[in-house]
Amino acid sequence: MSEDQPPKTPEVEMEEPVKEEDTAELKQKISELEKNLAEITPLAEKVKQFKNEAVSKDESISKLNDELKELKSTDAENKEKVKDLEHRLSQKELEITRLEGSVEDLSIAKKKIEDLQKEYKKLEEEMRSFNKLSENEPRFIILKDLDEFGEMRMNQVAMKAGVAPAQAKKWLEELERAGLVEIHGEGRDSNPLVSKKK
Repeated sequence: MSEDQPPKTPEVEMEEPVKEEDTAELKQKISELEKNLAEITPLAEKVKQFKNEAVSKDESISKLNDELKELKSTDAENKEKVKDLEHRLSQKELEITRLEGSVEDLSIAKKKIEDLQKEYKKLEEEMRSFNKLSENEPRFIILKDLDEFGEMRMNQVAMKAGVAPAQAKKWLEELERAGLVEIHGEGRDSNPLVSKKK
């Protein structure tokens, strides 16, 4: 550069002046943005509210899940109890069946006892009738006397029966053959000892 030439001034770009049209456009955009912001603010509040509700719902779901687990556990316990009760009920039903069988057996046994009691009463009545008829039968009188005195001589038996010794001997031998009396004494002497057979 020579001394004769003055220094160059740097060139500075000058900003163009803002036009009124651009300002109006910018103002309109700002206005629209403010309007959009005014609409977004309540939406943001709603989003926040929904988030809080979601947290609350999550807590409720967590509680419900815990309750469900507890209910499942209780349900399993109840199923076991029901199973146990069904088993016990089954055993009781078997017991009832056995008892019903026993009752039926007892009913049959009771009927048999009633039949036997009737038969026994009939036999008792027949025995009473027989005893009444036999009261005057000499052989029956001899047995009664032997019951009372235990042992007697043949002559005593004859005297008590009011018959001859030979007749008493005949009856005693008949009773001995029937297995009701015993005639003691070797050689069967004329007045042997007589007792009721035991």
